[in-house]
Amino acid sequence: MKKRWIAAGLAAVTACSVFISGCGDDKKAAADKIVRVAGTVSVSSSSMDPAKGWDGWYIVRYGVGETLFKVGDGLKIEPWLAEKFEKIDDLTWKITLKKNVTFSNGEAMTSQKVIDSLKRVGDMNERAGFLKTAVYTVDGDAVVIKTEKPRLTLINDLADPYAAIIDVANTKDFEKAPIGTGPFVMASYESNKKAVMKKNPKYWGGEVKSDGVEYTKVTDANALAMSLQGGEVDIAQDLTVDAAETVAKKDNLVVKRVAQPRVYQMYFNLNKMQDKAVREAIMYGVNKKDIGEKLMKGSVSAAYSAFPDDSAYGAKNLKPRMFDAAKAKQILADAGYKDTNGDGVVEKDGKPLTVQFSVYKRAAIAPIATEMQAQLKQIGIDVQIKNFEKATFFAPGDFDIALYYVVTMPVGDPYDFLYNAYDKDSKVNFGHYNNPEVQGWLEKLQKLSDGEARMQLVHKIQQAVIDDAAMDFVGFNTIQVGMGKNVKGYLITPNDYYQVTKDLEK
Repeated sequence: MKKRWIAAGLAAVTACSVFISGCGDDKKAAADKIVRVAGTVSVSSSSMDPAKGWDGWYIVRYGVGETLFKVGDGLKIEPWLAEKFEKIDDLTWKITLKKNVTFSNGEAMTSQKVIDSLKRVGDMNERAGFLKTAVYTVDGDAVVIKTEKPRLTLINDLADPYAAIIDVANTKDFEKAPIGTGPFVMASYESNKKAVMKKNPKYWGGEVKSDGVEYTKVTDANALAMSLQGGEVDIAQDLTVDAAETVAKKDNLVVKRVAQPRVYQMYFNLNKMQDKAVREAIMYGVNKKDIGEKLMKGSVSAAYSAFPDDSAYGAKNLKPRMFDAAKAKQILADAGYKDTNGDGVVEKDGKPLTVQFSVYKRAAIAPIATEMQAQLKQIGIDVQIKNFEKATFFAPGDFDIALYYVVTMPVGDPYDFLYNAYDKDSKVNFGHYNNPEVQGWLEKLQKLSDGEARMQLVHKIQQAVIDDAAMDFVGFNTIQVGMGKNVKGYLITPNDYYQVTKDLEK
């Protein structure tokens, strides 16, 4: 009897210590105003400093940082910390600030503090180089920005999370505790592990309903789904297809889905993959529709360009290569590739056609790559998959082909993606693409305002890349987020960095 009593007690203690929630009395549970979020990439940045690389995405997601403008419905730009803007000429913009905005330390967001924040980003972030060379002027409650060259996407650029406005003068620790204007304040941060935020009692936007928010990284997809079902977390991001189906069947849980301009982008390393016939065969040999509908059960939709079909820049205005296994085989045969020994792999000059396919641990990259490997084997290409933890292999070029998981319209405009992927001087042009005609079009695109001419130029750039067989796109992702039905105020947006609001509560 005593042993059974001890065993029961140990079981109860164990149950109380699982994950985050712990046990407590009913009053404590009812008073719990901390919202707990987990996901496979929920905490994946090196720091909380928005000026560093892509780390700004996280400070905005966590409700700590806010930008002058934001991407609203239909990927259209709308004011956030700014009240309005005026384009004075092709170089000069006047941005009027909202008058009631304060930082979490109570300091007013002045024009000079906004300038200091933007200057710092320009000095530190390569993607914001245009802010480094700009000239800034205080004009009362407004900031006047004069760029060195025409930058007609400037207002869109100021919606990028790297432009989150920080109180530079008073921030002591940019890595872990930048002072922003959001509804929450950084309490602690463990790189790639956990981020803890507490309520900002001085939030300019009104009452903050939760006492805090915690984001935790859970690398195992099954453990993530189980933690949601077990009540250890309130929100589970990045659910797999199977996990989402299971979660959706629970009475106390719900799965919310939003289509994204986030695509599985297939890079060709043109320094290694110099035979255009092989690149064309790969493009014809991948059955994107089957990947999206059968493998991913509708959570991925086939992609034939960088931008979604329902946008003005989508594939409906292009002539992409569609799946055609017979044509892929014929292209290889015409280029001198033949299977002479009957092993299913074509050869040329006595060498089998083997391609290194590099992948990293993100979203559904691994299963998609495995399916592509099987599909390309059917047309005679031996695909060898090489696994990495992160996308660090791109810069040194340790790949023949590779998948990258990227949002192509993060600020509602296509220019940044096109520049990063195709400009010969871009440090993230991992495929080493260099087409002088495309180069000229990119320079022209930077100076064009919204309109028919801009749309047509985006189409021309994309069509040239397709014709050169320089890059391809496999599918657009649909976000699948599971949460308790008692959770309110959590945003799921196409661009994936507006999540936490003052209205978040459970």
